[in-house]
Amino acid sequence: MSTNALDVAEYYFQYKLTVYDNLFVGIVYGVYIVLYATSVHILLGKPGFTSSPPRVFMFGITTFMFLLGIIALVLETALGFQQMQLFLDPTAGNIWSSNRTNVIIAVGATITRLMYILSDIICAWRAVVLWNRDKRVIAILLLFILGTTAAAGCDLGLSLVPLFSPSHRSIQDESNVKLGERALIMVGPTLATNMLSTGLITWKAWQHRTSVRKHLGEGSVSVRVERVFALLIESGFVYCCLWILYLISAFRVMPEPGFTVMDAVLLFASGLYPTLIVILVCMQKSPVEYYSTYSTGMQFTSGPAVGPPRAGGMPRHVYTIRREYASDSDTQVPSTMFMKTSDEEKSL
Repeated sequence: MSTNALDVAEYYFQYKLTVYDNLFVGIVYGVYIVLYATSVHILLGKPGFTSSPPRVFMFGITTFMFLLGIIALVLETALGFQQMQLFLDPTAGNIWSSNRTNVIIAVGATITRLMYILSDIICAWRAVVLWNRDKRVIAILLLFILGTTAAAGCDLGLSLVPLFSPSHRSIQDESNVKLGERALIMVGPTLATNMLSTGLITWKAWQHRTSVRKHLGEGSVSVRVERVFALLIESGFVYCCLWILYLISAFRVMPEPGFTVMDAVLLFASGLYPTLIVILVCMQKSPVEYYSTYSTGMQFTSGPAVGPPRAGGMPRHVYTIRREYASDSDTQVPSTMFMKTSDEEKSL
């Protein structure tokens, strides 16, 4: 087979990879748009949105990630068009030696690492909230986040330096083992952070299962809390499984389109998971919010004096749980369910 025939076959193969890449990116990003629009609609429709710093923060960070995703999609599309152009006209030049293409790849690689870090921060934040902002949990997760950030920066540097070096080689030219080892630099710490966050959520869910049943009984509310907790845990495991599949594909164990597809899909999946969490929280279906109301987050405020004064002139106080989350919930809980008078020694 002649050299020209080999070149045409190579360009055709790259063209197919581009088609697969754009197809899966379009599907995943379509789902991302729907979920993001849903989260914005729910957030802005909630009363007192601007007076809730956590909601404003979540809205800001998910919007920022969504905008980063748009930029990444535009860059991916532009790169795909260049690849198709070279397929139609192989004499136009080598795509990997184009300065413009190198800039597109560099910006896209930077955005990708940034979205991974932001996604890890949000996942870790949910675990911190569930653990009632325990300092030990914060310290451990912060250490893991710093490790993830350092690993992402190192991987980004290794990816960018060859692009602009005189002896530039495409990542496509790297051996399967070397490409997999490179992927371990970023995937290892990121996967460890997400597994730790998911493990902490799972552990706390198991610890508080009895507590939830005690306070909410065996009714529909308790069942819903457990189901949503299962969804939160399972979604964390699914996200971890995506990272494992990405690592496997980096070693080229899968068919050739596997790495290309996983590399593109994982970027938008990193935005899907936090957006899904925001929807659960804003719809007040998140078990974290239930626990903030009914279990670990029970914060008591002194209510108005009721009934006759006790001996010694001290009024009898009623301590009611804050209902900042349950007040607009579709589940109405009797106010007496979480009331405790100062002359009662029985705990909730």
